[in-house]
Amino acid sequence: MEFLAQLHPPIIHFAIALVIIGVIFDIAGFVLKKDSLKHAGFWTIIIGAIAVWSAAISGHQAEELVEEAIKGTAAYQLLEQHEELGEILPWTTTLLGLFRIFLHFKPNNLLFGLYLLAGIAIAGMIGFQGRIGGKLVYEYGVGVKTHMPQVEKGYYHNHEENEE
Repeated sequence: MEFLAQLHPPIIHFAIALVIIGVIFDIAGFVLKKDSLKHAGFWTIIIGAIAVWSAAISGHQAEELVEEAIKGTAAYQLLEQHEELGEILPWTTTLLGLFRIFLHFKPNNLLFGLYLLAGIAIAGMIGFQGRIGGKLVYEYGVGVKTHMPQVEKGYYHNHEENEE
């Protein structure tokens, strides 16, 4: 389904932001003893977990579209690493969300500290996953469609000099 594959870039950016910001809200709420920040963290993590599942589903579709074209290349190895981590993250983020729901209804500072450590680790994994995805797109051009004609290297730099 190419439609889902095309949704992967916008979905994944929301998923990354929601989980990382959710953890930051919870850290701030814990340190500053502000329930309003913890409440924001709660909802942001829950919505982030759902977004991570959406990103994984759309990412699987995107991977199916490009896999054959890059087999045997360095990009393919990176894509496989991206896929493997993408299969783990929805589950870990779901567990984090479930842990957060538990703590919402049964507050416990010690367990909340453990939740924050897990949240930092998962947010780090999500950031690393984003880095791999960025390398696939920006270093290898995986999944990028171009309608621009090929331009000589340095065209824009030379072009700008000629305009002055």
